[in-house]
Amino acid sequence: MGDGGWETEDGGGGTGDGGREYEAALAAVAAQKSAAGGQRQSTQELAEAEKSARDAYQSLAKVARAIFKDDKARLTALGLTGAAPRATAGFLASAVSLFDNAAGAPTLAEYGYDAERLESERAKIAAFNLSNQRQEAAKGAAQQASREQDMALTYLEAWRAQYIKIARVALRSKSQLLEKIGVPARTSQTAAQRAARKKEITV
Repeated sequence: MGDGGWETEDGGGGTGDGGREYEAALAAVAAQKSAAGGQRQSTQELAEAEKSARDAYQSLAKVARAIFKDDKARLTALGLTGAAPRATAGFLASAVSLFDNAAGAPTLAEYGYDAERLESERAKIAAFNLSNQRQEAAKGAAQQASREQDMALTYLEAWRAQYIKIARVALRSKSQLLEKIGVPARTSQTAAQRAARKKEITV
């Protein structure tokens, strides 16, 4: 019960008063909450960016399909021979291809898609791509924070178990002191103690 440290069975360190474990657990819990909040925020931003990007893609695709309905080669060049991919990676690739190749189709300018609009609409695709990367990074950070929180709480619980064990030995005849430091005194014998007592009786 002094100020000396101890070591858990798995090699983790501990301190005499549990201060280091407690502070580490508090910090880990706070970090996990912050990381989880960051992930939720990035997920919301991703959903908004995805909607904006898909709307921009569908608007241009609709106009292009109407203009070039009889020009299969042009539709192929624009990547409009099938439905837009649902998966993020596939959609981003198709959207980038559509907007890049649309710049070479001057007819689109007559229907509102001049160079300036194509650039501004393509920026929505880039924003979606960036939001997707940020959300993946936030998800990874949240997972790491959860692992670190679990580890910190495990060490704190290991310290607590060791503390109770040592306290009960050191203060075994002082139940009031045990209760004062938050350690309930044993009111009955342990299984090992009962077994030892039974052995003494049968000898």
